[in-house]
Amino acid sequence: MIKAEVASYGCWRSPITTDLITASTIGLGQIALCGEEIYWSELRPSESGRNVIVRRDADGKIESLTPSGFNVRTRVHEYGGSSFLVVNGTVYFSNFIDQRLYYQ
Repeated sequence: MIKAEVASYGCWRSPITTDLITASTIGLGQIALCGEEIYWSELRPSESGRNVIVRRDADGKIESLTPSGFNVRTRVHEYGGSSFLVVNGTVYFSNFIDQRLYYQ
Protein backbone atom coordinates (compact mmCIF):
# COMPACT_ATOMS: atom_id res chain seq x y z
CA MET A 1 0.00 0.00 0.00
CA ILE A 2 1.26 3.48 -0.89
CA LYS A 3 1.51 5.91 2.00
CA ALA A 4 -0.04 9.32 1.30
CA GLU A 5 2.28 12.27 1.71
CA VAL A 6 0.93 15.72 2.57
CA ALA A 7 2.72 18.75 1.06
CA SER A 8 1.94 22.41 0.54
CA TYR A 9 0.42 23.42 -2.77
CA GLY A 10 3.05 23.20 -5.53
CA CYS A 11 5.69 21.66 -3.25
CA TRP A 12 5.01 17.98 -3.81
CA ARG A 13 7.45 15.75 -5.64
CA SER A 14 6.23 14.44 -8.97
CA PRO A 15 7.61 11.60 -11.04
CA ILE A 16 6.76 13.72 -14.09
CA THR A 17 9.69 16.04 -14.81
CA THR A 18 10.30 18.55 -17.59
CA ASP A 19 13.09 16.31 -18.89
CA LEU A 20 10.67 13.39 -19.10
CA ILE A 21 8.16 15.49 -21.03
CA THR A 22 10.59 17.17 -23.45
CA ALA A 23 13.15 14.38 -23.99
CA SER A 24 11.35 12.89 -26.97
CA THR A 25 9.81 16.09 -28.31
CA ILE A 26 11.17 17.29 -31.64
CA GLY A 27 10.98 21.05 -32.14
CA LEU A 28 10.20 22.23 -35.64
CA GLY A 29 11.91 25.36 -36.91
CA GLN A 30 12.56 27.06 -40.21
CA ILE A 31 10.87 25.76 -43.38
CA ALA A 32 12.18 26.15 -46.95
CA LEU A 33 10.82 24.99 -50.31
CA CYS A 34 12.86 24.11 -53.39
CA GLY A 35 10.90 22.74 -56.32
CA GLU A 36 8.86 19.82 -55.01
CA GLU A 37 11.10 19.29 -51.98
CA ILE A 38 10.41 20.58 -48.47
CA TYR A 39 13.23 21.32 -46.04
CA TRP A 40 12.92 22.11 -42.35
CA SER A 41 15.03 22.29 -39.22
CA GLU A 42 14.42 20.05 -36.23
CA LEU A 43 15.59 20.59 -32.67
CA ARG A 44 16.39 17.15 -31.28
CA PRO A 45 16.69 16.94 -27.50
CA SER A 46 17.72 13.29 -27.81
CA GLU A 47 20.85 14.49 -29.64
CA SER A 48 21.88 17.03 -26.97
CA GLY A 49 19.66 19.73 -28.46
CA ARG A 50 21.25 19.56 -31.90
CA ASN A 51 19.44 21.24 -34.81
CA VAL A 52 19.38 19.26 -38.06
CA ILE A 53 18.05 19.90 -41.55
CA VAL A 54 15.51 17.39 -42.82
CA ARG A 55 14.29 16.98 -46.39
CA ARG A 56 11.11 15.45 -47.81
CA ASP A 57 11.38 14.75 -51.52
CA ALA A 58 8.57 14.59 -54.11
CA ASP A 59 8.14 10.84 -53.50
CA GLY A 60 7.60 11.38 -49.76
CA LYS A 61 11.02 10.07 -48.69
CA ILE A 62 12.23 11.87 -45.55
CA GLU A 63 15.91 12.05 -44.62
CA SER A 64 18.13 13.97 -42.23
CA LEU A 65 20.81 15.89 -44.13
CA THR A 66 22.99 17.32 -41.37
CA PRO A 67 26.06 15.20 -40.65
CA SER A 68 26.81 14.11 -37.10
CA GLY A 69 28.82 16.74 -35.24
CA PHE A 70 27.07 19.68 -36.92
CA ASN A 71 24.43 21.84 -35.25
CA VAL A 72 22.53 24.06 -37.70
CA ARG A 73 22.12 27.29 -35.79
CA THR A 74 23.51 30.83 -35.72
CA ARG A 75 23.60 33.61 -33.21
CA VAL A 76 21.83 35.75 -35.82
CA HIS A 77 19.07 33.09 -35.91
CA GLU A 78 18.25 34.02 -32.29
CA TYR A 79 17.25 37.48 -33.53
CA GLY A 80 15.10 36.33 -36.45
CA GLY A 81 17.74 35.40 -39.02
CA SER A 82 17.88 32.08 -40.86
CA SER A 83 20.14 29.18 -40.05
CA PHE A 84 20.02 27.62 -43.52
CA LEU A 85 19.19 28.36 -47.16
CA VAL A 86 18.36 26.07 -50.09
CA VAL A 87 19.31 27.08 -53.65
CA ASN A 88 18.79 24.66 -56.57
CA GLY A 89 18.94 21.66 -54.22
CA THR A 90 22.12 22.79 -52.46
CA VAL A 91 21.76 23.44 -48.73
CA TYR A 92 23.87 26.19 -47.17
CA PHE A 93 23.96 26.27 -43.38
CA SER A 94 25.80 27.67 -40.41
CA ASN A 95 27.36 25.37 -37.83
CA PHE A 96 26.73 26.78 -34.36
CA ILE A 97 30.04 25.75 -32.77
CA ASP A 98 32.32 27.58 -35.22
CA GLN A 99 29.75 29.89 -36.93
CA ARG A 100 31.21 28.95 -40.32
CA LEU A 101 29.09 28.40 -43.42
CA TYR A 102 28.90 24.96 -45.02
CA TYR A 103 27.07 23.50 -48.00
CA GLN A 104 25.80 20.08 -49.05
